[in-house]
Amino acid sequence: MEYKIIKLVVGELQENCFILFDENKNAFVVDPGGSSENIIEAIEKNGLNIKYILLTHGHFDHVGAVAQLVKKFNAPVYLNKNDKNFLENPKEVRESAFGLQIEASNVDVFVEDGDEIPFSNDKIKVIATPGHTIGSVCYLFKNYLFAGDTLFNGSIGRTDFPESDPSLMIESLKRLKELDDEIYILSGHGAESQMIYEKMSNPYLKRL
Repeated sequence: MEYKIIKLVVGELQENCFILFDENKNAFVVDPGGSSENIIEAIEKNGLNIKYILLTHGHFDHVGAVAQLVKKFNAPVYLNKNDKNFLENPKEVRESAFGLQIEASNVDVFVEDGDEIPFSNDKIKVIATPGHTIGSVCYLFKNYLFAGDTLFNGSIGRTDFPESDPSLMIESLKRLKELDDEIYILSGHGAESQMIYEKMSNPYLKRL
C-alpha cells in the first residue's frame, strides 16, 4: 500500500496540518489548526474519506479548524484527556490571545500511550510525550512521526506555559531519541526532518 501526505500551513502561527491518505482514498488529518476552508478544499479535491482527526495537543493553533471539519466530514476526534479542556472550553484557555474565536468541539476518543489506531493495512501508534502540554502525544505511522510541538527540526516545543512541564519534556525526548534513525519527523511548525539528523544535530537531543 502506498501513502501520500499533504502538508498545509494554516492559521496565524503558521501551523503544519497534515493529511495522510492511502490508495483507497482513506485518510486521517493531524492537527487542523485553522484555515478550515483550505483543509476542506484539499480533502474534497482529492476525494478523501476522513477516518480520524488526530490531535497532538490542545493548543488553539492546532485545533482551530476541528469543529468545522467535524461538521463537514463527521470524523471522530482523538486527543489525550489531559488536554481536553483546550478543545471543549476554548474560551477558558487563551482563546483571546490572538483575538480569535475558536468553536468548541468534543473529544470522541481519549488516546493513551501505547494505543494503536487501525488505519489502512497498518496501525497508528500513540506515543505519550508530555512536556509542551501535559497531554501532548505523537502519532507514529509507518516511518512517519507526527510530532506536534514536542520535537522540531533543530529544536523542541516551549515549556514555559502554565500547562507545560520541562522535566516531563526531557523524558519524552529520551523516548523519541530511541526511535529508528530513518523515521521522518513531521512537526507542528517549520520544516520536516529525520530522526538520524536530529540525533546528530539537535542540541536538545544531543545532550540527553
